[in-house]
Amino acid sequence: MNVQQLLIHFMDSLHNGYIAALDDLDDDQLNWRYDDNAVSPGFHAWHYVRTKDNIVNFVCQDRKPPVWLRQGLNESWGFPKVAQGTDMERGEAQSLRIPSTGDLIGYFNDVHEDVMGYLNASTDADLAETVRVVQFGHQAKSQQILQTCIAHGNGHLGQILNTRSVMGYPARIDF
Repeated sequence: MNVQQLLIHFMDSLHNGYIAALDDLDDDQLNWRYDDNAVSPGFHAWHYVRTKDNIVNFVCQDRKPPVWLRQGLNESWGFPKVAQGTDMERGEAQSLRIPSTGDLIGYFNDVHEDVMGYLNASTDADLAETVRVVQFGHQAKSQQILQTCIAHGNGHLGQILNTRSVMGYPARIDF
């Protein structure tokens, strides 16, 4: 397997994991917090998919507008235009209510389609090109995707799965 094939495999697997973790939650469960210090499963998922959208579209594709902005979701959801949760104050993060599970999954699917199109058209040479993300500096596109999308995304998926277990739902890791 080359780098491109690995990224495709793990981005696809992670996408399926998020859909499995979210698709049976109703809107209240999606926005539920188990205590005053927590953020909701919906926030974790939104933060991840916004980050994925920004990294693969805006960063790796030379400032291509993210799906978030192309679809005007910031306006229709009443969410920040640019911020995607990184370094967000807890109170602000807790105040963001995902409109519906269906809306969130729709955004997930649209971003995934965009990302898979990019990855399928990429070569290992393309993915070796260096780009800059403020928090991580200059790294190869493949490293940005591995670190910021796959590793980071698995952490948030784990938090969602943990919250599901607190709610009494199975973890649903059969993806």
